[in-house]
Amino acid sequence: MKIMTSVYESLLSDYPDKGVIGKPEIRDTEAEIIDKLRTLTAHFRNAKTTGKPIFVLIGAGVSTGSKLPDFRGKKGVWTLQAEGKQAEGVDFQVARPGVSHKSILALHKAGYIKTIITQNVDGLDRKVGIPVEDLVEIVMSVGLNPTGRNCEGNSKTGRPCRGKLRDATLDWDTEISETHLDKIKKAWKQTSHLLCVGTSLEIIPMGSLPLDAKTRGIKTTTINYQETAHEKRVETAIHADVKLVLYSLCNALGVEVDLGDDLPDDVPVPLKI
Repeated sequence: MKIMTSVYESLLSDYPDKGVIGKPEIRDTEAEIIDKLRTLTAHFRNAKTTGKPIFVLIGAGVSTGSKLPDFRGKKGVWTLQAEGKQAEGVDFQVARPGVSHKSILALHKAGYIKTIITQNVDGLDRKVGIPVEDLVEIVMSVGLNPTGRNCEGNSKTGRPCRGKLRDATLDWDTEISETHLDKIKKAWKQTSHLLCVGTSLEIIPMGSLPLDAKTRGIKTTTINYQETAHEKRVETAIHADVKLVLYSLCNALGVEVDLGDDLPDDVPVPLKI
């Protein structure tokens, strides 16, 4: 079911500090992607050998394969909003995890990654099966989670309603819970590398993770078509399709990805590393 994502936008509280939107996309050549993937693959192998799993931050770019728009891409919600247009996408409730989500899950199951911070509002991280205990959900409310209250009825018509209420507003200024902060602190102590996927790193505080990593002597890899806010401060910036990179990474590591039979996107041919 396809809808205009004005519904998407209506779920977001006003957030004036959107950072830079509409940056030009960069497309690495196949040779460049393979070379950068070799470096990333080495980090993943080292993580498995040392028992220090990769720390992962994911953004809206991970869900574009699920027919959901990002925010700052050329067809992103905020980019088109600035042009007086609306982005298109499917309803959250019918959106399905794509190749990128399933590749991340496979890498998690294989022990290469553990703690995953998600900035996404679509609930696909949980839907794909990533364990809640390893998820740090910076924005939880637009996952349409139950509030614990029941509908009190329509005050105008007087009609009763026994439906369960779900929270459908994303408040950008909501503070990160102590539980999540504890997970992040623990992840820093356990990790050997930071991987930021499908995010421009424009929104603080999560956008500053590569800087935090650098102060700890931990290197960072980013996967994003556009330049990130910390392009010059990371070890490797991969400018390519997220699902191609993640699926190729799984293939290089010998990790099988359970794709199922209900994918919203096409399966890429993995690059040979």
